Amino acid sequence: MKRRKLTRFLSGVMAVAMIGSLAACGGGDSGTTTDTGAAAESTGDSTADNGASTAPVSALSEIPINEPGTDATGHEGEQAPEGIQEGTTFTYWTNYEIPLYAPWMDNRAAVLSYQIYANLLVKYKGNGEDIRCDIAEDYEVSEDGLTWTFHIRDDAKFSDGCAVEASDFVATWDVMQTYQPRPFSSVESYEAVDEHTLVVHLSAPNPTFIYELPTQRIYGVVCQDELAKYGPEDNRSAVGCGPYTVEEYVSGERYVLKAVPDYWNADHQAHIETVELEIISDENTALMGLMDGSIDCMNTVDIEIMNNAVDNGMTLALIEDRINPYWLNAQQVEVLRDPVVREALCHMINWEEVSALVYDGLYPVGNSYFTGPEAPEFSDKHTYDPDLGIQMLEDAGYALEDIQFVILGDPDFTNMNVAITSQLNNLGLTGITTETYDGATCYGMLKSGTYDCFPVHNGYDPESPLTPFTMGLIEGGTQPCMFLKACDEEAYNEAVEIYNAAVASATLEEFQANMTELENIVQEQCLALGGLQVIRGYIFADNIRGAYISKTSAEIQMSFLYVAE
Repeated sequence: MKRRKLTRFLSGVMAVAMIGSLAACGGGDSGTTTDTGAAAESTGDSTADNGASTAPVSALSEIPINEPGTDATGHEGEQAPEGIQEGTTFTYWTNYEIPLYAPWMDNRAAVLSYQIYANLLVKYKGNGEDIRCDIAEDYEVSEDGLTWTFHIRDDAKFSDGCAVEASDFVATWDVMQTYQPRPFSSVESYEAVDEHTLVVHLSAPNPTFIYELPTQRIYGVVCQDELAKYGPEDNRSAVGCGPYTVEEYVSGERYVLKAVPDYWNADHQAHIETVELEIISDENTALMGLMDGSIDCMNTVDIEIMNNAVDNGMTLALIEDRINPYWLNAQQVEVLRDPVVREALCHMINWEEVSALVYDGLYPVGNSYFTGPEAPEFSDKHTYDPDLGIQMLEDAGYALEDIQFVILGDPDFTNMNVAITSQLNNLGLTGITTETYDGATCYGMLKSGTYDCFPVHNGYDPESPLTPFTMGLIEGGTQPCMFLKACDEEAYNEAVEIYNAAVASATLEEFQANMTELENIVQEQCLALGGLQVIRGYIFADNIRGAYISKTSAEIQMSFLYVAE
């Protein structure tokens, strides 16, 4: 393990290589700006078959990746209690605040959405290969795949006691289309035939539809009466029908959720009575909370936090997340419109070294921007060859210092951004710097497209790989990151045609073939620098059981949690 090496590296970068960038990183009202030298320094034998450590282990490399549908605490097979455990509390750490948590307001609200909302279907225990009915008691799909009919169970109720009806979905989706259009890319229309029958008409037999609009809890239904009364941007409209309800929200401090007694879906009856989401900006403070018992769970991408957890004998599970490509904003930075510059930059980052230095080699180096079965491998344009990159820039008439832009990141990416920027600076590209803002500020900059370079998966999921293109490539997308039109309008038009073909695909094979072609265009244009696949660590108190975590989105369905007695 190389924990101390990282600390020495960051200190050296602060003192020597990047001190000149400090003036460019001044604070502002919109967020806390951190220069490349201000990365926070972090402090520092058996495993269960399902991927969680159940006894002290000596290295993260001994912990396998947790399998979907298995208890991440390492206690798969133990019997959960019946009903709610009175007086129990589960305290979970989060480092960002969601002021408005209606399901269409903020993609980062998944930690709340998974608990307070429900949908027609559900990935049972976070397993995408086990989709079950939830609010829908059953459903049918027409032979041509264009019409989905959902029959809503008559006992489903919102947290205020009102019955869930098909018209609640219509009202919810009418609003959601305005704020989150991505799951509606293949939806032609929808209607409430009667109180308990909802019909969705697709423009094409989308083979990934089942993973998106009717299943994701981030698209959960709300009560139409409260929505009509308070409007879409008021938390009083956030009346869901999930196994928990929000009892209290204290800005800057916490959310308090209460289990719904006698929940209408017995399979999802919550066991822990109270869930507290504590807002703590510093991960080391959160880790100390785990050690002193004031926090029961946190998740992190910080290798030092994981190492400290293992060193202290805590239960740690590793969850496979996504690649966050470093997207280049050619709309914002003129020099990035040149394909020679973009390819040259892709040759100049040693991702193996970044993974070894920052993450002890835990994070795999991506051979694509994407991770699904449709993902095409990189061509030679992404091969590490810094001499070739420098030669390309010089042959194109660029001085190395002419390449100037800022790599943006939230605190999760500070150390990696420092490592990448240091490599580029050491090659002579001294005009490339990095800045760190809080997550909310970064999210706002992503949505507005006001950044130079930013690492983000943009909603990619192997089960629904079209999402980042809906949000990031197509004009009008809510999170622009693929600035192909600014680079090559002809290639952009071709990509849009392939995107539309993917939406209209009749079979999974046809869809994946279109996605491979679409993803290959983006990669061949070098719209991003590449990236590492994130491996997320979940750390639990010893008495917590039943942690089922979704692969890729890495969210917990907290209704399965319970306290061991």
